[in-house]
Amino acid sequence: MFDPDLENPFNGWNGRQYTQGFSRREGCVSFAVPDGSTAFVEVLTEKDNTQLPGQPTRVILVTFYLLQDRVVIGSIMDERTTVLGAGKYQLTFELLQGAVQGGQAYEKFIRLAFVKSEASAFEIMLADAEMNVDLPLG
Repeated sequence: MFDPDLENPFNGWNGRQYTQGFSRREGCVSFAVPDGSTAFVEVLTEKDNTQLPGQPTRVILVTFYLLQDRVVIGSIMDERTTVLGAGKYQLTFELLQGAVQGGQAYEKFIRLAFVKSEASAFEIMLADAEMNVDLPLG
């Protein structure tokens, strides 16, 4: 996720960021998804209900500030702009096993939930085997 006005929107990753599952800086947060995975991304706000089945294998909470109404959600290969409204958000990233969505098979589902909140946090709530939660968040 990144501010559409950010000059270099994609984060560089160091070893610690990769093992914790995310990399962030002002105006941008990136989440690690296992290599080679085709993923379906669902974006929710506090009034939306998920349509994705299954339980997450990875859950990460981060604080995300939007200076304008729009945020770009995507990867190097694909992106879309979503209108949320400027402000401070608690962003929850959930990684789930994939299934068929809209007639197409996906290896992973990604659920992104944006909730406006002044009391947001950085926390790894659920880690999978690829993550290291023993070190401080970087």
